[in-house]
Amino acid sequence: MAVTAAADRPRKIIGVISFMNAAGAQEALLRLARQMRARGHDMEVWFLYQQDAIHADEPFIRVFETRASLTPVQYLSVFIRLWRALAVAKPEAVLGFLPLGNVFGLTAAALAGVPVRIASQRAPGWTFGRVIKALDWGLGSTRVYGRIVCVSQAVQTSFNRYPVAYRAKLCVVHNGVEWRPAPETRHEACHALGLAQDAFIHVAIGRLTSQKNYSLLIEAFTGLPEGLLVIAGDGPLRSSLEAQVAASGLAGRVIFLGAIDRAAVRRLLRAADVFVQPSLFEGQSNAVLEAMHAALPIVASDIAEQRETLVDPETDEAAGLLVPPDDAPAWTRALNDLHADPQRRASLAETASESVERRFGLNRMIDGFEAALGLS
Repeated sequence: MAVTAAADRPRKIIGVISFMNAAGAQEALLRLARQMRARGHDMEVWFLYQQDAIHADEPFIRVFETRASLTPVQYLSVFIRLWRALAVAKPEAVLGFLPLGNVFGLTAAALAGVPVRIASQRAPGWTFGRVIKALDWGLGSTRVYGRIVCVSQAVQTSFNRYPVAYRAKLCVVHNGVEWRPAPETRHEACHALGLAQDAFIHVAIGRLTSQKNYSLLIEAFTGLPEGLLVIAGDGPLRSSLEAQVAASGLAGRVIFLGAIDRAAVRRLLRAADVFVQPSLFEGQSNAVLEAMHAALPIVASDIAEQRETLVDPETDEAAGLLVPPDDAPAWTRALNDLHADPQRRASLAETASESVERRFGLNRMIDGFEAALGLS
């Protein structure tokens, strides 16, 4: 993929994000930093703290605290260290990601005299904790936040009740992903992952948290007479989900792979017949975009963020089936219907593959952030 020429000169940019783990916002910021460096800019990613070490070997990063959770005194210590580090580094721009990254990163940047300060909202505002929401509301309504980049129109809409001074700074820059298909055939991919090659495989990718709504998906899967459900990701709900699988008589048909690397993600999408994501909320899902690039039929929760990705506003054509996130029988029906209809699966896959690059290309994402940062 060709890259756009850099602006008239390289700029020093630091992205500040709340914590290191395997979630989509972290992947998006690291992707943005790689692409900005490819365009000639000097960009680093600074993590305030580390929930797990999945990105520890990534170049051009910094971690202020390796504890998985912090006390109030430790949060204060991280903020002071961040402020001092920004004063020494003297970047021309700081880009915050996630609520704490925005609040800490842009406040410290303002105190350190950094002239360009951009917040990036990766999830709906109603998901923020009470204290962080109040701080974000207040700082975003002042000059501490210069611009506020939302990952989707649905996320932007979630701030409709915020002050005018906050809303005037909002803009939308959708995600784009660095997509390389797996080199293996489906047969080879199944073999590498230890999956039955003759099985009909449903794939879900994401951390095992309440947001991803995997409990409902497992409940829905009890109504499918055959097939596998393969979930890639780890998180605090793994034990309870494994217990649900055992109690539902699905042992051997629901497989938890744990956290896997990017090559294994591509291999898993090659092995899949259907991609599923029953999330209660998203910002804009990187996993859904990757499934679209992999030309998979998709079944996703009928929420605003998923509709924005999967339904083309110009043609009203959908690249997936949208099902209410609280209706397990509806999920069972959708999955059974799709299993029984290979022509529908092929049509959805074709629509997904055609629309993802046209609507959510990686260069569009990087162009949007360059514009927000005043680099274009």
